[in-house]
Amino acid sequence: MAPQVNSSAHVQPEDVKVWMAAVAALGAACCCFIFIAFLNRKLQRQPIGRDIGVPKLDALAQQVKSGSRAFLKEEYKYLSVYVFIWFVLLIVLFSISPMKEGAKTDGIRSAACLLVGALLSGFAGFIGMTVATDGNVRTTVACASGSLNDGLRVAFTAGAAMGFGVVGLAATGLSVLIILMKINRTQLEAVQYTHSFGFGASSIALFARVAGGIYTKAADVGADLVGKVEAGIDEDDPHNPAVIADNVGDNVGDVAGMGADLFESYIGSLIGAATLGKNEPIFLALPLWLGAAGLLGSFIGFFF
Repeated sequence: MAPQVNSSAHVQPEDVKVWMAAVAALGAACCCFIFIAFLNRKLQRQPIGRDIGVPKLDALAQQVKSGSRAFLKEEYKYLSVYVFIWFVLLIVLFSISPMKEGAKTDGIRSAACLLVGALLSGFAGFIGMTVATDGNVRTTVACASGSLNDGLRVAFTAGAAMGFGVVGLAATGLSVLIILMKINRTQLEAVQYTHSFGFGASSIALFARVAGGIYTKAADVGADLVGKVEAGIDEDDPHNPAVIADNVGDNVGDVAGMGADLFESYIGSLIGAATLGKNEPIFLALPLWLGAAGLLGSFIGFFF
């Protein structure tokens, strides 16, 4: 008897259309990473404190950077427990009640999307914090040795690297997951799995934004109480060690938290638009191709 061939193993025309829709976002994301490498190289070439004879600036910047990394390390340690709990719950829930009748991998698919979303959201915040702390001292030096416009250009370069990093990670994660989740599933079912991707990103963004905001406000108030009330010195006076904690809070709250928040918002808008497309590949392609076109426009706009 001739062996039976599973028709689902063959590539269907719908699969090719979905892949074509995702390829645009994936290609734009690759361009993002190349552009980020260019921006980071440009940023690292900018002078720092020792180049203008003030090495103390570099020492202070390093303290802020190490403090920011220590905070994120501690924060992500607790968030990993939260994400793991939801990871297990999704496996159990969607294994018991799968989205597709008789499917045995729905729990793993949903949980994997959640995990990828959480990891990329946390990584987006880490990238933003790293670039910001590297850009802080270089912006200061540019303003001190040049003009306000010189400092603005350095700060804009650092901000652009963070922004493109967030969008690049989001586009990569979503496009790759759509391609993988489409295997043996319809387009609508594949997009439904990515809802967990958005949920994972939202989980990290929520806590990163709130925890970072609480920390920066607590550090700000503490620095003011110690400096202005007790010691009678000016705000952000270098004699007040709490100023370092205040600057750490600004980076982890307004930069790392913002990076994770922007990642979640961008992902949410793409997934929402893709869900409305149901099983029409052209409607799935529309938000992804528009996002890719927006990225290309941003590349050009950076230089003007």
